[in-house]
Amino acid sequence: MTDRGRLPAQPPLQAAVAFTVAALGWLVDLPAALVLLTAMAVVWPPAVAWLPLRPWPVLRAYVPFALGWLLFVIVYLRVLAWCGAPLAPQPMLQQLAAQGSSLPGFWPQVVGIAVLAPLAEELLFRGYLFTALHGLLSRTATHLLTAAAFGLVHGVGYALPIGLLSLLFARLRERERALAPAVFAHAVHNGLTVLVTVSWPAHLDLLYPQ
Repeated sequence: MTDRGRLPAQPPLQAAVAFTVAALGWLVDLPAALVLLTAMAVVWPPAVAWLPLRPWPVLRAYVPFALGWLLFVIVYLRVLAWCGAPLAPQPMLQQLAAQGSSLPGFWPQVVGIAVLAPLAEELLFRGYLFTALHGLLSRTATHLLTAAAFGLVHGVGYALPIGLLSLLFARLRERERALAPAVFAHAVHNGLTVLVTVSWPAHLDLLYPQ
């Protein structure tokens, strides 16, 4: 243990332990995974700072990227449909579109999607995994492998578009040398997704051709 009562940073081992902890927690439920990851972040934090966070530069990077990403997603979903393999919306988005704010546990779900998930996922992927790979591989390989892992965790069909989104989060983490900018951009993205889905549920029918 260090003088501050924390284990010394060993990024490859940390990443392996963090993913094991997350997987074990996920076998129980999402809150368990979040609690375990939080405990690990306190006892054995990744070798990257949380701050600084400059919201406006993050938003200036996010907005144009998100617009281009949305255009890509529209084309991607239509190509899949044209190939006879249409992709359905994620189940949570379908529930939000169908029931809106009347969905049981609506506000806890919103907090989970817009706050807790970005915190946990950025800690895991841009904190532990990115840091470990950055010490072993080239910059390009680190970005691509982190993006691939992040995308695949969300499902094979979503791997490419979500992997591309991951590149933005990793770029913010790298540029600012901190996790908070990536968490903020991720939270903004998830929050906007929930807002649009609840206020305009018909957009799923337009976005996901069958």
